Amino acid sequence: MHMEQMDIMLVDDSPEVAELTRIALDSKKLADKMTWFADAEEAADYMFSDSSFAARKDLHPRLILLDLHLPLMSGHDFLKIIKSNAATAHIPVVMFSSSDDQRDIVQSYQLGANGYLMKSADPREFIGTVVDAGMYWVNRNKAVR
Repeated sequence: MHMEQMDIMLVDDSPEVAELTRIALDSKKLADKMTWFADAEEAADYMFSDSSFAARKDLHPRLILLDLHLPLMSGHDFLKIIKSNAATAHIPVVMFSSSDDQRDIVQSYQLGANGYLMKSADPREFIGTVVDAGMYWVNRNKAVR
């Protein structure tokens, strides 16, 4: 499987969320290196199916935006996999959910999430949240390389 550099991996089952996220990131010229996966199993296959990928740290995403409620594998289960693997544990994972249930938020942090952002129903607020996250994690945060 051919691997290309991506800065942001979005794992979300909603095409609308993916499109709004792409629009938000494109407004700051960050969308060209965004990769969208509609489910966590597909994202896990991408991250871990090629054993040589772990050795190529420069290809790891700088940020994973991860929905909580996904088909097949939950966001929490994917988070556990990422954070329990030495080759990927350093990758910032920000949960991106419409749930404001404290149990979801607490569990996310207990499993190693680096942040928890709410998806707003208002498109402008949604775009602002994604822009802020992208600018911080891609442009400001010092990533492990």
